Amino acid sequence: MYKIRTIDVWDTLLRRDCHPECVKLATALHVFLGQDVNFRQPYQDHWAIYQVRIDVECRLAEAARDAGHDDEYEIVNVMRCWLEAILTESFDEHLPERLADYELTVESHRSFKDPDIEDFLKQYPAEMTIFLSDFYMTSARLKCLLEHKGLNRLVLDGVSSCDVGVNKRSGALFKYVHETYGVDPHEHVHIGDNVWSDVQSPKQLGVEGISYVPDQSHSARLERESLFASREILFQSMRKRSADALEARAHTMGATEAVAFRLGVEAAPLFIGFSLCIAEQAISQRLDRLYFLTREGEFFRRIFENIFPKHELVGHRLPEHADLEVSRLSTFAASMNEISVDELNRIWRLYRSQKINGLFATLGLQCVDFIKLLDEIGLQPTDVIDRPESNEALARLLRTPVFCDAVKESIEKQRNLLNEYLIDKGLGTNEKIGVIDIGWRGTIQDNLALILPETSIHGMYLGLRSFINPQPSNVTKCAYVADESMDVDTGRLFEAFAVLEMLCSSSKGSVEKYERVNGTVIPCRNSLDDEECSYKEFTMHFQDGVAMAAEIWAPYLERYVVTSAELREYAIHIWEKLSLTPDPDIAKHFMKTPQHDIFGFGDVFRKNQVPSLLTIFLIPFHRGSRLEVIEFVRRVQWTSGIKHLKDVRPLHKGVLIALFTAANAAKRYRMKARRIKRGKDA
Repeated sequence: MYKIRTIDVWDTLLRRDCHPECVKLATALHVFLGQDVNFRQPYQDHWAIYQVRIDVECRLAEAARDAGHDDEYEIVNVMRCWLEAILTESFDEHLPERLADYELTVESHRSFKDPDIEDFLKQYPAEMTIFLSDFYMTSARLKCLLEHKGLNRLVLDGVSSCDVGVNKRSGALFKYVHETYGVDPHEHVHIGDNVWSDVQSPKQLGVEGISYVPDQSHSARLERESLFASREILFQSMRKRSADALEARAHTMGATEAVAFRLGVEAAPLFIGFSLCIAEQAISQRLDRLYFLTREGEFFRRIFENIFPKHELVGHRLPEHADLEVSRLSTFAASMNEISVDELNRIWRLYRSQKINGLFATLGLQCVDFIKLLDEIGLQPTDVIDRPESNEALARLLRTPVFCDAVKESIEKQRNLLNEYLIDKGLGTNEKIGVIDIGWRGTIQDNLALILPETSIHGMYLGLRSFINPQPSNVTKCAYVADESMDVDTGRLFEAFAVLEMLCSSSKGSVEKYERVNGTVIPCRNSLDDEECSYKEFTMHFQDGVAMAAEIWAPYLERYVVTSAELREYAIHIWEKLSLTPDPDIAKHFMKTPQHDIFGFGDVFRKNQVPSLLTIFLIPFHRGSRLEVIEFVRRVQWTSGIKHLKDVRPLHKGVLIALFTAANAAKRYRMKARRIKRGKDA
């Protein structure tokens, strides 16, 4: 029996479920997202400040060697020197200690007891057992960690190299143990995984150095550590795990269900990255609450909750979150100050055509109640007005007292109901909230901002188009994948905006208004039978595929400290593939799914009812044909969807494809020209 048995800590007593550097990277992201301070200019992401920490550790090790010691340093001092290097200003003197404590919690979350160590130790009995570690955390911190993992009955005490300034690599730490505990080298057995520090170095001093590298645990360690080598390797591993899980479930599904589920699994990084972006923004923007806007927000919330089951990101608690049942239709009238062309231009800048019954629906009025007035003015409910802001008949309608009075009454009623609903959902004044939606201009957010002028509202979107309407002063917006105001070339992605809406939609329908029922204001949602059928047949299974993949990815995103920026390239690729080379099943379901859009257009649009060849050829000669085709192109936009149309003759389809290709190219050209002009004017 030996007098003393010393045991290495990492990969002997304890193992990590990731690469050791992931712990430092987590601390870097914790600092980067959570500090109300300015970082020096070169350090604008967590990888950059992580690298500074590595440099700081190297400098401290060199300084220790220059002073005649081993190259050891202690974590609190590392944190202090690190903060001094990356920040432009002074910091709380207790912050280094708090960061060291945080890193200890990360080590605790990432570590687990080696499954075989207790049985292995029985081969080397000793009178006393302590841990012996080359590490930058003190023995007191390591004791807390070992106790938390239930190892304190094996090792009650120990020594960390940073406590005494010497380490196992040089052999000096073994000499320290002999002097401190009064033992000779031959009375000492040491067990660890490192070939030099734990075996050869102690043997040179006469200590029995025992290698502990169990096959199964060591192989698993190498695999875990290999995932840190590059994000490409990590993401490939995640995609393979997701594909394996899909394969295990596919045999239980029907054909269409399996296709949709597979497409969801493949598209998952787009929505996983968006969830990461939401969490990062929530912390960095210091948001008080998060609201996921219906309809697409319900799906985004589901994925967000799968990615963050513990409701935190690198030690920062995420804000409380909830669904907010709203729509452009249900919030527009409540956001109006008056009935005027200026106010209605907030719609008409988005939609250059206005259907009369759609205008009444948008304002919360029944068109049938104003048939006589419309007859007098010369308008019909089904009329579609091109350039409504300059239409004289509409101007007369807006000047009519009976109409204006009805609109004012409707505005007040809807504003009161919506305000009561928002209060019930926890929206208060003087808060900074985040709203999450798919995109594309953030008009619902604008409406809410006008209704809640004392609330700061930060919008987070998959994509943002260039703003057309003036932006309220209490609004900020960011896009994860595509921002047209930053890069006009992303305009090609927006051809598929309606497809993304279909894939992210809810079966519950769109909110049309609010009603008070038994003293409580509730949203009234309208779901079309065709929409619900398409959702159950395809969209639901697509979303289930995304959700399953998100559950598989989530623990690895946490372990390897993945950020939204690192997934963005994959997200763009997924969106581009959807836009340009979609799966035929997605195109088929898109073209047969109706578009529920009372706001602006004023109807339910059925994409599979394409303009006839005759209608297309009559464009130069007949205004009605021209408007029909223009509206169809505007509302579908997706050239690839037209390519997959069924029951359309090849010539007809070819003409439609050419029409869509030309229209989308012309639109991108106009946008680039406007941006160039704005640049010259500036």
